[in-house]
This record gives sequence, structure tokens and C-alpha cells, in this order.
Amino acid sequence: MRPFYIFSGSLISKENDSLLIKKEDGEVNLPIEAVDSIFIFGNTTITSPVLNILAKKGIPVILYSFNGNYLTSIFPENYLESGIVLVKQVECYLNLERRMYLARRFVEGAALNMNKVLKKFGADTIDIPIDRINSSSNVNELMGIEGKINDSYFSSIDTILPENFQIGNRERRPPTNMGNAVISFGNTLVYSLVTSEIFGTHLNPAISFLHEPGSRRSSLALDVSEIFKPLFSHSVVISLIKRKILKETDFLDNGGVFLSESGKKKFISEFDSKIMETYYVNNLKRKVTYKRIVRLELYKIEKFIVEHSLYKPFSPRRW
Repeated sequence: MRPFYIFSGSLISKENDSLLIKKEDGEVNLPIEAVDSIFIFGNTTITSPVLNILAKKGIPVILYSFNGNYLTSIFPENYLESGIVLVKQVECYLNLERRMYLARRFVEGAALNMNKVLKKFGADTIDIPIDRINSSSNVNELMGIEGKINDSYFSSIDTILPENFQIGNRERRPPTNMGNAVISFGNTLVYSLVTSEIFGTHLNPAISFLHEPGSRRSSLALDVSEIFKPLFSHSVVISLIKRKILKETDFLDNGGVFLSESGKKKFISEFDSKIMETYYVNNLKRKVTYKRIVRLELYKIEKFIVEHSLYKPFSPRRW
């Protein structure tokens, strides 16, 4: 089972136990048993029978705007809620010491994986202020440290990118250059991946530790995404640019700079290949996909919350 990506102008209907996806250039018959999540970009029509079968099969749907901005998620009603885990998760959030422990680990894990990516592509690694991370007394102070880490990290990435794709100052709403546009799109995919994987755990997506809980977005996914953005988003960005797969013609100006449909398809193809690669997990004594690694990471966080076990963020032995 794997994610499936659908682009603007599609009509999704049900045909027996399959999804029939129609576009002007043809149609695709997608067996429902082959899909574990669906990502939709732009205007797409979904029939009621499709929503019904997705709900029965427990398949989440992630919706994006035409520009690739995250809009919302549709989760089946049989979400794996647990009263015990909910209470423990709230208690962990309200306990400053335990909340800060998790928040620090998210920042530390992100920084470690940043250096994995920089080393892989031959860029200078950054200094990780472990002492400052561990001595931070509140989330605002920790977020300030994280911001400086990010500044150093993106500056190092820029040294190995061609000038027209350099990121410069990190911009999000909206991005004004191609480097920021592709980073933002990749980060959104990672956020959506983590969001869909949270659905398969007992964790409540609205209760987070590094980012303040919000009224709309899955703030827990924002937390956990920090660990995986360097590995699944930024490494794909650098690879696509250095291999000259992404070109200036894969971007458009629409009140900001965004990937065109051709650019999104190129990125998603590389992103999907990356998360479906396998990695040997010592505890399991077998290989699993990186997509599965995200779920395992959430299980570790759930175990910390419920059982007070130690939590160490995922960082691959090699990258």
C-alpha cells in the first residue's frame, strides 16, 4: 500500500472496489486495496460513494490548493481515538518539564538530520548548540534557537545551489523565488505525510509540544515534521536541482512563485520514491520503508507520553 497523488481537473468515482480517476487525457482504475492515503492538488470532483468507501477502508484524504498549499484533511470517523492516551497527552503538554523534553528532542533531531543532508551533498555542516537546546527554559527560547539553526542551514545549502535556485531568506506566504517555492512545497508534503500517519496512532493531532496547539492545523504534525523535512523535503530539493531535473519552466508566478503542475509532478515522483525506500531497523531486525519510519516515530512518542520511556528522534545511520 502507498500514497496516491491526484491533480487538478480530475473526477473521482467508484467502480466496484476501485476508484476510477478521469481526466481529459484519459482515466486510471485504482484498486482501493493498493492505497493507504490520497493527496489531491487543485480542483477535483469526488463523488459521495468514493467518500463512503474511503471512510470504510480508513483511508485519509489530504487536500491542497492549486498552488500546492495545504488546505485540510478528511479523516474517516473510525479515527483511533483513545481516552487514556488523550489524557496522558494533555498531561504531558501541561507538564513543562516533559513538554520541553519532547520539544528539545524535535529541534535536536531536526538539526542532526540537517547535517546528514549537508554532508551527503558536500556542503559545510552547521554547529548544533546542544547545550543551549538542553538548557532552554521555555518554548519561545527554544524556537529562537531553532530559527538560528535554520538560518545557518539554509545558508549552507545555498553554497551548493546555482544562483537562480538559491533560497536566500526563508519565505513562506508566499514564496518569492524558486528556491523558497520548492522548499515550501516539499515541506507541505512532509507535513501531510506525518498528518496521515498520525491517523494510524492513538495520538491526538491537535496537541503538540514544540509548536503551540492551534484551532485548525494538526500542530503535532508540525512538531514531528521538523525531524523529517531535511530527509524527505530538502534532500529531494537539492537532488532535483543539482541533477537539473527541475527547470525554471517548472515554476509560475501567481501572486508569488509556485511550482507548476509539471514541477509538482516531478517533485512528487522523487518524493514518493524517497519515502518508499527501505531502511534496516535494528529493533525490528528487518527493513521497512521510510514512510513506515514516520509511523514508528509516532509510536515512540506515544510510548514516551503513556509509559514515560526515553525518546530519541530518528536520525539515519547514513544518508
